[in-house]
Amino acid sequence: MRVKAILFDLDGVIIDSPHAIWKSHNIAAKRLGYPPCKKEDIYRLIGMRWDDVIAVLWPEADVELFKKTVNEVYEDVYKNVKLIGNVNKVLKELKKRGFKLALVSGSNRGYADKVLRKLNFDSSLLDVRVHSEDTERHKPDPDPILLALKKLGVKPKEAIYVGDSLLDYRAAKAAGVNFIGTLSGVATIEEFLENNVIYIIKDIGELPKHLDNKELKFVRRTVAAFVMYDGRVLLLKRSDKVATYPNQWAVVHGRIEDGESAEKRAEIEVKEETGLDVNLIKKGREVVYEDKALGISWHIIPVLFEAKDYRVKLNWENTDYLWVKVEEMEKYNKYLRLFKDFLKVG
Repeated sequence: MRVKAILFDLDGVIIDSPHAIWKSHNIAAKRLGYPPCKKEDIYRLIGMRWDDVIAVLWPEADVELFKKTVNEVYEDVYKNVKLIGNVNKVLKELKKRGFKLALVSGSNRGYADKVLRKLNFDSSLLDVRVHSEDTERHKPDPDPILLALKKLGVKPKEAIYVGDSLLDYRAAKAAGVNFIGTLSGVATIEEFLENNVIYIIKDIGELPKHLDNKELKFVRRTVAAFVMYDGRVLLLKRSDKVATYPNQWAVVHGRIEDGESAEKRAEIEVKEETGLDVNLIKKGREVVYEDKALGISWHIIPVLFEAKDYRVKLNWENTDYLWVKVEEMEKYNKYLRLFKDFLKVG
């Protein structure tokens, strides 16, 4: 997919501040006689307007006094906050490639200026900045992202929003822009995957390698688990709740995590999606499938299993199943013809 502009959240994407935000607010709460909040409680709200965060966590508090108290401990708490993923170098590279860049944050401009100046962030790399005072509605509403797009002169489908939280994801989805989740902030990979986030990176430093000639192109390592029983192969119909290829027939698929074997991941996925006990038969060579529309290069390792029983117990990822002859697979999904050699089909 063609990309003209990239928009970034601040906290957890450009600066590693979520822990400092939690700590500074709990110090303020203690000084003012309020109970502390749990880390996960404030993490789920980071990205909202500051006044709203305080109002949700400490509804009885005087918001202005609370903010003043937080600012009093700012210097001490924020002394260990750093820029993430060599961000200045990354943004320079993206500018060189011709992308328009914007910062879209729920923070106020004064806070952002203060912390970015202290960390020597090169704000001149940004074409547009949108902060809490610029819109009446804030994330997860799409207004801040839509305002940035208007200023950039870019359509939603031509933009990417990079964020670290489900709040960011919901705002991006509401605005109609593509979303890339980064694991450098508050959300875990499990939370992103459970909410059908397709594109996930470790931190902003990985972003350039997923953009090729202004096209979004993610490399995703997965397994394709083929389960056989009595000479037939198991096909599953994906539900409309999954992030990719909803309502299509496929075999069991799963994302390979770092340091994990394809065989182990395949066995885990088969158990989760079908409830079947299986024996490993063989592992095949990697197959590459390019999905230009989705912007993903799938690097797939096929793994073959023999099931001990034919009775399948589906989880939420699938709605139906069939045991079909190997030569009939591609009638249900042409993509499966890529594995003919693996299954020894002529």
